Amino acid sequence: MYTKFFILYILSSNEFKVSPVVSKKISKKAVIRNKIKRRVRNLVRIFFSKGHFLVIVKEDISTIDFIELENDFKKNINKINKIL
Repeated sequence: MYTKFFILYILSSNEFKVSPVVSKKISKKAVIRNKIKRRVRNLVRIFFSKGHFLVIVKEDISTIDFIELENDFKKNINKINKIL
């Protein structure tokens, strides 16, 4: 699934696992990349309770409001729920 900020791959699994991928092209600083990873994990945790999710971040989302990220993710929830 493609969104404005993310590319999301879903693998069916009984366990819950989120694997965020943040490239050095997005930020050279590890602190910023880790902040983005924490935000992505929290975002996926809000909407899902099972499955393995590989989330590739397309751009720097460290300065974007979490509500905007959540709304972007909500727009594509119906596509995801059909897959699971």
